[in-house]
Amino acid sequence: MESCDCRAKVSATAVPVETLIDRFPSNGMITVTARICDVNCSAKNSFISILYGDHKNQNNSFVFKSLVSNLPTFEPVSGGGIGMILTAVGEASGVHFHDNAILSNIHFLHGTIIGNAICSISLTANGRTFEVPGCIISDSENQN
Repeated sequence: MESCDCRAKVSATAVPVETLIDRFPSNGMITVTARICDVNCSAKNSFISILYGDHKNQNNSFVFKSLVSNLPTFEPVSGGGIGMILTAVGEASGVHFHDNAILSNIHFLHGTIIGNAICSISLTANGRTFEVPGCIISDSENQN
């Protein structure tokens, strides 16, 4: 029986962010939690969840949950560290963002010159887009 190695457990809790909603500026608070597992794991072991509360328009607030069914792409980061890139399909619940949702190419950075961070958050649901340009510094990233 092969072991399951969850390479990273990542979280960023109640972080103020500047966002783009359908390419228009907004802002709010975001919480991101993820566990990223390697090839020896089943899909149910990896997950990403996002909770976003918009300050300008509460209808833009949502919760996104996904079990990650694909493996991350690993890339070295210039200046040191590693990036794990994932795309995930899941469910969003909110007024403007609801039902099936796609989280495209979210980047989890570990051991970089800026520390550990979550970058390039881009979510699409029912024809609407949510983006966090740039990076947010994560609370913790535990390597197993």
